[in-house]
Amino acid sequence: MNSKKYILRAGEASGFMEIRKITAGGKSAGSRFFACILCLFLIFSLCGCSLAVLDAGEESREDRMIGVLITREFLDMLSAQGTEGFPPDTDRGIRSSHDGKLYAEIDKSKGEDPTFWEISFGDLDGIQMLTPLWTMENGESYWGNVCTEGISDLDIRYNVLDDGEERSISGTIYIVSGNRNKPTAFYANPVYQTADGNLYVSQGRGVSASGDSPEGMEFSSALSEETTVTENGKTKTETSSLSVRYTFMDRPVRIKVCQMDSRHRVLKEEDYWPEDMPQELAAEADAEYILVETEKEGPSGEKTVSREAFSLPAEGELYLTSYRAREDGIVVKQETNIL
Repeated sequence: MNSKKYILRAGEASGFMEIRKITAGGKSAGSRFFACILCLFLIFSLCGCSLAVLDAGEESREDRMIGVLITREFLDMLSAQGTEGFPPDTDRGIRSSHDGKLYAEIDKSKGEDPTFWEISFGDLDGIQMLTPLWTMENGESYWGNVCTEGISDLDIRYNVLDDGEERSISGTIYIVSGNRNKPTAFYANPVYQTADGNLYVSQGRGVSASGDSPEGMEFSSALSEETTVTENGKTKTETSSLSVRYTFMDRPVRIKVCQMDSRHRVLKEEDYWPEDMPQELAAEADAEYILVETEKEGPSGEKTVSREAFSLPAEGELYLTSYRAREDGIVVKQETNIL
């Protein structure tokens, strides 16, 4: 399973690190997921030190909440019975332990850092938004971020304090508007990491919306938890918070990409089905900006058009954003790199 991921370095020097408005989404036709890595290193020149590893010299630590697994169905693991640990009255083959934990299978055959991990929770289908801690060969620890397709508008914040640290991660799940006759429900199930690096999910709570669900309507779920860490006889507190916003959007049905010159004349115009948006597009020599026009269809068949302009930078990369709807009603935010 490929996904979009980032890496943060864990440390204990006082300071603040923030990453905002990072987009997570899928590729265009032929590929469902994509990945990228962002490595950040903070060096504080005023205090003359680099960020130390919080786990160095650790004596004791509780299991950390490092993310959430978002499912469309209630994850009933607390009622699991039997020596094999399978929940009763189910044919999905979801294995659970007696204490209500479902451990993940982590495939690290493609690499030791989370960028290349393939994480699965048996046959349980869900959207992952995780920030696992991993340790490199040199002993330094880093926070990785693993978000699978369906999470958009990713927002990561990391605050390092003298007496602990604060981590927060949030994202948006876009949903096709409508569904008048069926409630739209999501369950945010917390995921934990043990001291030896294992991951498990436990039963979470659900939120739902029913009735008319027009474009722009939204609801949300949030989780927060504190963990204590004893390091060299000193107790520190880690705070982890996660929030997911669920936003309804009319179904995207057509995307027009217009390359414009400085006099607002069309140099090139191309039409795409949302699922056929390319991963890369070549910019015209005289293009000043690119206009992306998205046609959407509402629950009753009504059509609307939205437009967004993207200026071509003098240096650096430009990514166009667009949306496509999956069969399950999740709307995926996707990116096109302008060459």
